[in-house]
Amino acid sequence: MKIYSSTQYDLNLYINSKQHTDKPALITGTIPELSHDTDTVEISPAARKLAASDIVNHSAKYFGTVQINDSLNRLLKDQPSEVKEAVYGIIQSNFITDVTGEEERSALLELGLTQAKYIADNYMKDDEAAEFMNTIRQIGAISKTRTVDPETKEIHYETPPQRPIGAPDDYIDLTDMMQKFEPETLDKLQEAIVNGKDWGSILRTFAEKASTRKDWLKEYREGAAKQIGDIVGENRFGNASTASLTEFLKDTKDMIANAGFKNTGFITDNLEAFMRTLGSPKMVE
Repeated sequence: MKIYSSTQYDLNLYINSKQHTDKPALITGTIPELSHDTDTVEISPAARKLAASDIVNHSAKYFGTVQINDSLNRLLKDQPSEVKEAVYGIIQSNFITDVTGEEERSALLELGLTQAKYIADNYMKDDEAAEFMNTIRQIGAISKTRTVDPETKEIHYETPPQRPIGAPDDYIDLTDMMQKFEPETLDKLQEAIVNGKDWGSILRTFAEKASTRKDWLKEYREGAAKQIGDIVGENRFGNASTASLTEFLKDTKDMIANAGFKNTGFITDNLEAFMRTLGSPKMVE
Protein backbone atom coordinates (compact mmCIF):
# COMPACT_ATOMS: atom_id res chain seq x y z
CA MET A 1 0.00 0.00 0.00
CA LYS A 2 1.30 3.47 -0.86
CA ILE A 3 0.34 6.78 0.63
CA TYR A 4 1.11 9.66 -1.67
CA SER A 5 1.94 12.99 -0.17
CA SER A 6 0.40 16.03 -1.82
CA THR A 7 2.77 18.43 -0.09
CA GLN A 8 4.51 20.68 -2.60
CA TYR A 9 7.61 21.04 -0.48
CA ASP A 10 8.98 19.69 2.77
CA LEU A 11 9.96 21.62 5.85
CA ASN A 12 13.51 21.01 7.07
CA LEU A 13 15.20 22.40 10.14
CA TYR A 14 18.32 24.38 9.31
CA ILE A 15 20.15 27.22 10.92
CA ASN A 16 20.61 30.02 8.47
CA SER A 17 24.33 30.71 8.28
CA LYS A 18 23.64 34.41 7.97
CA GLN A 19 21.85 34.49 11.33
CA HIS A 20 23.41 34.35 14.76
CA THR A 21 23.93 30.86 16.08
CA ASP A 22 21.66 31.60 19.08
CA LYS A 23 18.73 32.46 16.79
CA PRO A 24 17.71 29.36 14.82
CA ALA A 25 15.17 29.77 12.02
CA LEU A 26 12.79 27.44 10.26
CA ILE A 27 13.20 27.67 6.49
CA THR A 28 11.85 25.65 3.60
CA GLY A 29 13.82 23.55 1.17
CA THR A 30 14.73 20.04 0.11
CA ILE A 31 17.50 17.56 0.77
CA PRO A 32 19.06 16.41 -2.54
CA GLU A 33 19.87 12.95 -1.16
CA LEU A 34 16.19 12.22 -0.36
CA SER A 35 13.19 11.73 -2.61
CA HIS A 36 10.35 14.17 -1.98
CA ASP A 37 7.93 12.71 -4.48
CA THR A 38 6.43 9.74 -2.66
CA ASP A 39 5.88 8.73 0.96
CA THR A 40 5.45 5.00 1.46
CA VAL A 41 4.22 2.74 4.25
CA GLU A 42 5.48 -0.84 4.29
CA ILE A 43 3.07 -3.59 5.42
CA SER A 44 4.56 -6.82 6.69
CA PRO A 45 3.63 -10.18 5.11
CA ALA A 46 1.90 -11.18 8.37
CA ALA A 47 -0.25 -8.08 8.32
CA ARG A 48 -1.22 -8.70 4.69
CA LYS A 49 -2.61 -12.10 5.70
CA LEU A 50 -4.67 -10.67 8.57
CA ALA A 51 -8.25 -11.85 8.18
CA ALA A 52 -11.19 -9.48 8.52
CA SER A 53 -12.38 -11.54 11.49
CA ASP A 54 -9.14 -10.71 13.32
CA ILE A 55 -9.84 -6.99 13.19
CA VAL A 56 -11.96 -5.84 16.12
CA ASN A 57 -13.93 -2.60 15.90
CA HIS A 58 -15.99 -1.90 18.99
CA SER A 59 -19.32 -0.19 18.47
CA ALA A 60 -20.07 3.10 20.17
CA LYS A 61 -22.66 3.06 22.94
CA TYR A 62 -25.91 4.62 21.80
CA PHE A 63 -27.87 6.91 24.16
CA GLY A 64 -30.90 8.03 22.15
CA THR A 65 -33.20 9.20 24.93
CA VAL A 66 -33.20 8.84 28.70
CA GLN A 67 -35.76 6.04 28.42
CA ILE A 68 -33.89 4.20 25.64
CA ASN A 69 -30.59 4.45 27.49
CA ASP A 70 -32.13 3.23 30.76
CA SER A 71 -33.83 0.30 29.02
CA LEU A 72 -30.69 -0.87 27.23
CA ASN A 73 -28.55 -0.49 30.36
CA ARG A 74 -30.94 -2.62 32.41
CA LEU A 75 -31.54 -5.28 29.79
CA LEU A 76 -27.88 -5.69 28.85
CA LYS A 77 -26.41 -5.37 32.36
CA ASP A 78 -25.98 -9.13 32.94
CA GLN A 79 -25.58 -10.16 29.32
CA PRO A 80 -22.29 -11.53 27.92
CA SER A 81 -19.99 -8.96 26.36
CA GLU A 82 -20.60 -10.35 22.88
CA VAL A 83 -24.35 -9.75 23.22
CA LYS A 84 -23.82 -6.15 24.33
CA GLU A 85 -21.44 -5.62 21.43
CA ALA A 86 -23.92 -7.18 19.00
CA VAL A 87 -26.78 -4.93 20.17
CA TYR A 88 -24.79 -1.71 19.86
CA GLY A 89 -23.40 -3.03 16.58
CA ILE A 90 -26.94 -3.36 15.23
CA ILE A 91 -27.74 0.20 16.28
CA GLN A 92 -24.57 1.60 14.72
CA SER A 93 -24.49 -0.50 11.55
CA ASN A 94 -28.19 -0.98 10.79
CA PHE A 95 -30.04 2.01 12.27
CA ILE A 96 -28.00 5.13 13.02
CA THR A 97 -25.61 4.83 10.09
CA ASP A 98 -23.91 7.00 7.48
CA VAL A 99 -25.29 4.87 4.64
CA THR A 100 -26.97 7.16 2.10
CA GLY A 101 -28.76 4.84 -0.32
CA GLU A 102 -32.46 4.39 0.48
CA GLU A 103 -32.54 0.75 -0.65
CA GLU A 104 -29.51 -0.09 1.46
CA ARG A 105 -30.83 1.79 4.50
CA SER A 106 -34.20 0.03 4.27
CA ALA A 107 -32.60 -3.41 3.95
CA LEU A 108 -30.22 -2.79 6.85
CA LEU A 109 -33.09 -1.60 9.04
CA GLU A 110 -35.10 -4.75 8.30
CA LEU A 111 -32.09 -7.00 8.89
CA GLY A 112 -31.27 -5.14 12.11
CA LEU A 113 -34.77 -5.75 13.48
CA THR A 114 -34.40 -9.44 12.62
CA GLN A 115 -30.97 -9.67 14.24
CA ALA A 116 -32.39 -8.02 17.36
CA LYS A 117 -35.19 -10.61 17.43
CA TYR A 118 -32.58 -13.38 17.35
CA ILE A 119 -30.94 -11.86 20.43
CA ALA A 120 -34.29 -11.39 22.18
CA ASP A 121 -35.37 -14.98 21.49
CA ASN A 122 -32.07 -16.55 22.54
CA TYR A 123 -30.73 -14.41 25.36
CA MET A 124 -33.72 -12.87 27.14
CA LYS A 125 -36.79 -13.93 29.09
CA ASP A 126 -40.26 -13.15 27.79
CA ASP A 127 -40.78 -9.82 29.60
CA GLU A 128 -37.23 -8.68 28.89
CA ALA A 129 -37.50 -9.73 25.25
CA ALA A 130 -40.71 -7.75 24.79
CA GLU A 131 -39.20 -4.59 26.30
CA PHE A 132 -36.00 -5.04 24.31
CA MET A 133 -37.84 -5.30 21.00
CA ASN A 134 -39.98 -2.28 21.87
CA THR A 135 -36.83 -0.27 22.61
CA ILE A 136 -35.14 -1.47 19.42
CA ARG A 137 -38.21 -0.51 17.38
CA GLN A 138 -38.10 2.97 18.94
CA ILE A 139 -34.50 3.33 17.76
CA GLY A 140 -35.53 2.02 14.35
CA ALA A 141 -38.27 4.64 14.21
CA ILE A 142 -35.80 7.38 15.16
CA SER A 143 -33.50 6.21 12.35
CA LYS A 144 -36.27 6.92 9.82
CA THR A 145 -36.37 10.60 10.80
CA ARG A 146 -32.89 11.07 9.33
CA THR A 147 -32.25 14.34 7.51
CA VAL A 148 -29.05 15.75 6.03
CA ASP A 149 -28.18 19.44 6.05
CA PRO A 150 -27.51 20.30 2.37
CA GLU A 151 -24.80 22.81 3.30
CA THR A 152 -22.93 21.21 6.21
CA LYS A 153 -23.82 17.60 5.32
CA GLU A 154 -24.50 17.00 9.01
CA ILE A 155 -26.93 14.18 9.77
CA HIS A 156 -29.81 14.86 12.17
CA TYR A 157 -32.35 12.57 13.84
CA GLU A 158 -35.51 13.53 15.68
CA THR A 159 -36.07 12.02 19.12
CA PRO A 160 -39.35 11.81 21.03
CA PRO A 161 -39.94 13.97 24.13
CA GLN A 162 -38.02 12.69 27.14
CA ARG A 163 -38.85 12.56 30.82
CA PRO A 164 -36.64 11.84 33.84
CA ILE A 165 -36.56 8.26 35.10
CA GLY A 166 -39.43 7.80 37.53
CA ALA A 167 -41.36 10.85 36.31
CA PRO A 168 -45.12 10.38 35.73
CA ASP A 169 -46.45 9.57 32.26
CA ASP A 170 -47.95 13.07 31.95
CA TYR A 171 -44.58 14.74 32.60
CA ILE A 172 -43.97 17.77 30.40
CA ASP A 173 -40.52 18.90 29.30
CA LEU A 174 -40.74 22.68 29.21
CA THR A 175 -37.85 23.08 26.78
CA ASP A 176 -39.53 20.68 24.34
CA MET A 177 -42.75 22.62 24.64
CA MET A 178 -40.89 25.89 24.27
CA GLN A 179 -39.19 24.64 21.12
CA LYS A 180 -42.55 23.61 19.69
CA PHE A 181 -44.62 26.67 20.53
CA GLU A 182 -42.19 29.55 21.20
CA PRO A 183 -38.80 28.80 19.61
CA GLU A 184 -37.78 32.46 19.93
CA THR A 185 -38.15 32.15 23.72
CA LEU A 186 -35.96 29.06 23.65
CA ASP A 187 -33.30 31.04 21.79
CA LYS A 188 -33.41 33.69 24.54
CA LEU A 189 -33.18 30.99 27.22
CA GLN A 190 -30.16 29.36 25.65
CA GLU A 191 -28.45 32.71 25.16
CA ALA A 192 -29.04 33.59 28.81
CA ILE A 193 -27.59 30.25 29.94
CA VAL A 194 -24.48 30.66 27.77
CA ASN A 195 -23.89 34.24 28.93
CA GLY A 196 -24.59 33.55 32.61
CA LYS A 197 -27.68 35.75 32.73
CA ASP A 198 -30.97 35.21 34.58
CA TRP A 199 -32.37 32.26 32.61
CA GLY A 200 -34.52 31.08 35.52
CA SER A 201 -36.99 33.94 35.13
CA ILE A 202 -37.40 33.16 31.41
CA LEU A 203 -38.22 29.54 32.23
CA ARG A 204 -40.63 30.47 35.04
CA THR A 205 -42.47 33.00 32.88
CA PHE A 206 -42.92 30.45 30.12
CA ALA A 207 -44.04 27.76 32.60
CA GLU A 208 -46.75 30.09 33.94
CA LYS A 209 -47.91 30.86 30.42
CA ALA A 210 -47.88 27.21 29.34
CA SER A 211 -50.01 26.18 32.32
CA THR A 212 -52.83 28.39 31.02
CA ARG A 213 -52.63 27.19 27.42
CA LYS A 214 -54.82 24.09 27.41
CA ASP A 215 -54.47 23.85 23.64
CA TRP A 216 -50.69 23.63 23.98
CA LEU A 217 -50.93 20.92 26.63
CA LYS A 218 -53.36 18.88 24.54
CA GLU A 219 -51.24 19.08 21.39
CA TYR A 220 -48.02 18.35 23.30
CA ARG A 221 -49.43 15.25 25.01
CA GLU A 222 -50.95 13.92 21.81
CA GLY A 223 -47.62 14.31 20.07
CA ALA A 224 -45.72 12.67 22.94
CA ALA A 225 -48.07 9.68 22.82
CA LYS A 226 -47.27 9.01 19.18
CA GLN A 227 -44.22 7.05 18.17
CA ILE A 228 -41.92 8.97 15.86
CA GLY A 229 -41.91 7.45 12.40
CA ASP A 230 -43.43 4.17 11.31
CA ILE A 231 -41.47 0.95 10.89
CA VAL A 232 -44.54 -1.22 10.56
CA GLY A 233 -44.46 -3.01 7.23
CA GLU A 234 -43.08 -6.01 5.43
CA ASN A 235 -39.72 -7.26 6.64
CA ARG A 236 -37.95 -9.33 4.03
CA PHE A 237 -36.04 -11.16 6.76
CA GLY A 238 -38.84 -11.35 9.33
CA ASN A 239 -39.47 -15.09 8.91
CA ALA A 240 -35.88 -16.17 9.49
CA SER A 241 -35.62 -18.94 12.08
CA THR A 242 -34.14 -17.91 15.42
CA ALA A 243 -33.89 -21.49 16.72
CA SER A 244 -30.12 -21.43 16.33
CA LEU A 245 -27.47 -19.19 14.83
CA THR A 246 -26.86 -21.76 12.09
CA GLU A 247 -30.52 -21.80 11.05
CA PHE A 248 -30.80 -18.04 11.36
CA LEU A 249 -27.82 -17.45 9.08
CA LYS A 250 -28.91 -20.04 6.52
CA ASP A 251 -32.43 -18.62 6.30
CA THR A 252 -31.18 -15.05 6.10
CA LYS A 253 -28.65 -15.88 3.38
CA ASP A 254 -31.38 -17.56 1.32
CA MET A 255 -33.62 -14.51 1.71
CA ILE A 256 -30.79 -12.18 0.68
CA ALA A 257 -30.17 -14.29 -2.43
CA ASN A 258 -33.83 -14.02 -3.41
CA ALA A 259 -34.36 -10.36 -2.51
CA GLY A 260 -33.25 -9.04 -5.90
CA PHE A 261 -30.51 -6.72 -4.61
CA LYS A 262 -28.25 -5.31 -7.33
CA ASN A 263 -25.36 -5.59 -4.92
CA THR A 264 -25.46 -7.93 -1.92
CA GLY A 265 -22.05 -7.01 -0.50
CA PHE A 266 -23.35 -4.43 1.96
CA ILE A 267 -25.93 -6.80 3.48
CA THR A 268 -23.77 -9.94 3.59
CA ASP A 269 -20.93 -7.96 5.20
CA ASN A 270 -23.39 -6.80 7.85
CA LEU A 271 -24.58 -10.36 8.45
CA GLU A 272 -21.02 -11.64 8.73
CA ALA A 273 -20.15 -8.95 11.27
CA PHE A 274 -23.17 -9.89 13.39
CA MET A 275 -22.19 -13.55 13.26
CA ARG A 276 -18.56 -12.86 14.21
CA THR A 277 -19.63 -10.71 17.14
CA LEU A 278 -21.74 -13.53 18.58
CA GLY A 279 -18.78 -15.86 18.26
CA SER A 280 -19.29 -17.84 15.04
CA PRO A 281 -16.21 -17.27 12.82
CA LYS A 282 -17.48 -18.68 9.50
CA MET A 283 -20.45 -18.06 7.28
CA VAL A 284 -22.91 -20.89 6.85
CA GLU A 285 -22.73 -22.31 3.32
